[in-house]
Amino acid sequence: MSAGDVQLKLFEIELPGRQTLTNALYANGRHQCRVNLLIVKEVEDENGNWRSTPLTPTEVESATITGYGVPAQPLPSGWYCDRQKNKYDAGLRRSGVEGEEGREPPGTIIPVPGITPIEQIARYMRVNSDIPIEIQRFMGYIVVGGKVYTTNGTFGTVSFNSYVHIEPTRPYRLNAADLTGYQDTDAYTGQIGNNKIDVDVYYWTPPAGLNFVENRGLDRPVQVNNEGLYFQTSFIWDSGSGIRRKGGIIWKKDTLGLQLRIDDVQRPAGHNPYIEFNRRPTIMRAIRYIGWVDTPNSELKSAWRLWDNYGCEHVFYVDWASDRNLLELKS
Repeated sequence: MSAGDVQLKLFEIELPGRQTLTNALYANGRHQCRVNLLIVKEVEDENGNWRSTPLTPTEVESATITGYGVPAQPLPSGWYCDRQKNKYDAGLRRSGVEGEEGREPPGTIIPVPGITPIEQIARYMRVNSDIPIEIQRFMGYIVVGGKVYTTNGTFGTVSFNSYVHIEPTRPYRLNAADLTGYQDTDAYTGQIGNNKIDVDVYYWTPPAGLNFVENRGLDRPVQVNNEGLYFQTSFIWDSGSGIRRKGGIIWKKDTLGLQLRIDDVQRPAGHNPYIEFNRRPTIMRAIRYIGWVDTPNSELKSAWRLWDNYGCEHVFYVDWASDRNLLELKS
């Protein structure tokens, strides 16, 4: 070798806590499991000494996780490796979040007393819901100094042999009975022109440790004339003289604290008052609306899908109760 030559002194793969096996990955295509790559890069100086040198941004970017085997081994079908942490919590619901994952920038240097500083690169694994539930073995991959290295192989005078095992976990699903409901029958009552309007707002919160982070809406909402842009109708029914009762969900408002107006639910002529819909800290909110609507009766009651903080999907149905005067949530 000559001055300027590059090699890796250390290249290992491990899970948080230095584990080699985890099942803390829900097979839903969104949940992530963190995997760490530990690296020491050396460059030879003019005196033939190997000096620890930080990875370049390009080298850090090349770091990834592959299937265990030859350097070109792909990931198993349905598996993905992300460079960044997404919005979903790590770990399993029963064990809570696995520490402060994903907050270190890629290429974090971990100083170890008496040992050459080790660079740590975090990568995040995901897996689709349709894959078999079985253990998979993975290795690390990186391109340093134009040369491919993996955590499984011999490269010059050094050999690496480390891997991790990940066994996905089937996602859980909440039922309507698992949620805590709250009904606000005084969210809005008033008259806009000749249109007398009454609005009730319903809230549902999941069990402790869970919260809904994305409202995917209804699969097949009823098509209602002049429907508000932030509402989807599950059913609509004539209660006499064009005064209809419709029940459905608020959507596209996945940030708590946003405001809601009458026109967001149904667009009448006249002024546009606010509806109180922040009485509970949840984005799972539905409305029973009474007012003039020129749309025929329809009761599709299609699936309402929400994703929680672990990326798991939950499906419910908004139905009517008490002769369509109240809403009822069903699984």
